Amino acid sequence: MVDKLAIKTVMKALDNGEISTEELLSEKFFKEYSTLRSMEEFEEKVNIKLGKGMTQEKHLQNMITTYTKFKNIEDMKNKAIEFYALNK
Repeated sequence: MVDKLAIKTVMKALDNGEISTEELLSEKFFKEYSTLRSMEEFEEKVNIKLGKGMTQEKHLQNMITTYTKFKNIEDMKNKAIEFYALNK
């Protein structure tokens, strides 16, 4: 379990641009919580031409539930922050 101060520190660093999304969603994070190997692989799957009636938001939600252990982007973000705080 990560203490709240460590999580707040990571969140502040994210807000200040001191930690990039790539650092937060590292290969180690993807290996632990996804069937994909990296953020780049995830982005490749997200950045496809969408079918009729499919919004980018709905597609992203489908990607998260299909390829990760999370139910939505907020859960994924929160776990990534916690994971980063534990492993930095």
